Amino acid sequence: MNIHFDTSDVMDKLGKISENLTGGLQAALDEAGQIVRKAAVLNCASQDIVDTGRLMGSIESTVEGNSAVIGPTVDYGAYVEFGTGSKGSKSVAHTTKKQWTYYSGGQFYTTSGQKPRPFLVPALKNNSAEIKRIIRQAVMK
Repeated sequence: MNIHFDTSDVMDKLGKISENLTGGLQAALDEAGQIVRKAAVLNCASQDIVDTGRLMGSIESTVEGNSAVIGPTVDYGAYVEFGTGSKGSKSVAHTTKKQWTYYSGGQFYTTSGQKPRPFLVPALKNNSAEIKRIIRQAVMK
């Protein structure tokens, strides 16, 4: 007695998943990244982070390999997201100074830091279900 097991269906399905991983995943990552980018821009506006609009305008999304990379290109984006000094988020390292003085625009200013005004992390967290749906749909076609 012989038992015959045909794996052609399984192999066809695995091949289809592999195709979707290479092509569909890139498109899904781009779509998911744009959703997070747009939400981050809206978060800036809703928190009244907008002064010149430079931070909002610098938020970009790109696909690099199997990752979507979303964030601002301005150098102060992390300071807005996590705050600075003694007022900053405890999740990141900050200065231990109680206050400091700096010179800008012909004037001296003294500060003890700024509180966090997260715009990027909430954009990701608030859209995680949609991101998972988009990626799952792309991979399981």
